[in-house]
Amino acid sequence: MRQADLDCVRRLFRDDLFLSVDKLLNYHQSSRLPQQDQEEALFETLQLLVATAAHAISYRACLPASDATAELDSDLVPVAQCMLNLFNMHRPLMHHLAEEEVPASSQPFEYADNLPEIWAQRQFTSDADNDDPIAVDEQVEPLEPVVERNRWLVHLINHFGYLHGFDNILQLLQEPDQISFALLNMMTAVLAQVVDEATDAAKEKFNEIVGPVMQHVEQLVKAGNERLNDHGSDRTYSIFQCLVNTNLPRIILQGPDPQAMLLQLAQVQCLFVSKMLDSSSFNKLLSGVRECNRMLINAGNRQCGPTLEMLVDWMAREGIVQRILRTNLHQRQYVQEVQGIMVTLTINQFLAPEHLDMLWAVTEKEDTYEAVKAHMFGLLAEIASRSLPNQLDMLFAKLEAAQQRSSQDTARLLGLLQHLAASDKEVNMVGKISDMVWDLTMGESAHPDVVALNALANATKAYKLHLEVGEGLDFVVANLGKCCAKLLEGGAGQVPLLRSMQELLRLLPDEGVRLAAYMQ
Repeated sequence: MRQADLDCVRRLFRDDLFLSVDKLLNYHQSSRLPQQDQEEALFETLQLLVATAAHAISYRACLPASDATAELDSDLVPVAQCMLNLFNMHRPLMHHLAEEEVPASSQPFEYADNLPEIWAQRQFTSDADNDDPIAVDEQVEPLEPVVERNRWLVHLINHFGYLHGFDNILQLLQEPDQISFALLNMMTAVLAQVVDEATDAAKEKFNEIVGPVMQHVEQLVKAGNERLNDHGSDRTYSIFQCLVNTNLPRIILQGPDPQAMLLQLAQVQCLFVSKMLDSSSFNKLLSGVRECNRMLINAGNRQCGPTLEMLVDWMAREGIVQRILRTNLHQRQYVQEVQGIMVTLTINQFLAPEHLDMLWAVTEKEDTYEAVKAHMFGLLAEIASRSLPNQLDMLFAKLEAAQQRSSQDTARLLGLLQHLAASDKEVNMVGKISDMVWDLTMGESAHPDVVALNALANATKAYKLHLEVGEGLDFVVANLGKCCAKLLEGGAGQVPLLRSMQELLRLLPDEGVRLAAYMQ
């Protein structure tokens, strides 16, 4: 092939092919799609796309790994992406075609014994076994009409298999060290996309590549190999995270022993997290924290695999919480992932006193940046809003010990208390929060700037909404009474105090009630 022709093919694979198919599959006015003759042309076009992808992958499967194949692997990534999109039944075009029959004149084969292998099973809108269409016909009195669905999708998947597309993908994935990491991920994504529609025999074959792929990834993680981040082009390790959090689990869950395989996969993920947290690179640290957060979320959502308790034990052994709080707490995206971890621990009752000690220690360091303190107080507020009473007791002990800190820290404490008041719909913390807000804003050492924050009025307003109507008004009037007594004592800070009273009066429903409050 001439170099000019080769360059044209590469441009087709890299840009035009993927972009064109993506636009077609996302065509939202697909209801205007064609009559019968045009529908046949569309079907033949999709078959040609499948054939192109199958032959391109077949060509790659015949080649040994080399510098030349590395460039070819890069060209094949959008080809595999094209198949991934085409086999997605939720794309607008495929969704529109869900009830349509396959054009008979375009069929290259029939569903019969002479078909080399069936990869996707026929889909029906009944409870009958999809692998046995005869069972549908034998129902004497079906509860609802039996309709075959997704004929186009099933046919295109089987056409890809008929052209040995799946065989060649499985061959390449049996030796994953011979292909690029990006292509490895994309090929597993294709298998994961079709696994729900696959036959039992196909699912068994798909699961045969899970072991070799996991072993390969584990070796890359242990060695810190640059292939894991596609030689630096994937700085956030999104390929790895897609592979271990989406593609492999989808295949494993359709396999014979998902529990054992997901536990093995979790060991690879734990190793990845530890390796990333040992780095001084921000991108690697962020990737490690993000992966840890996803592992905890997945453990709470999946029916099998590692439990939250297992992961919490691993975190304790590896000192994960200490390591994620070591640096980068001024970076908002990093702190968001840390917050996700801590909130998951809190709502599942795995938040330990030492975890709060670590968080609080960050705010107490003299050299801690103000941005870091702000992020930590925000994180504490999220934790507190989801805490149980015993966890709140630990937090309030920390808050009480911090009342003599700077005016900036006091302002943040008040922000935290107001957040807690707004979230305390069961009114479990009303006494503690009210007393602490009063001490911070009306105490002898309260700074005028702190009083001017209207924290007292804001906390009172929150509890007025949480309490019954009469109790809410009584709560407002009680705080007004405390302000009046404070005002009669004299001393400094009269103007901010009057402002607080003014805000509290605005919480009362009418002038009569306000006057009665004044008279008290």
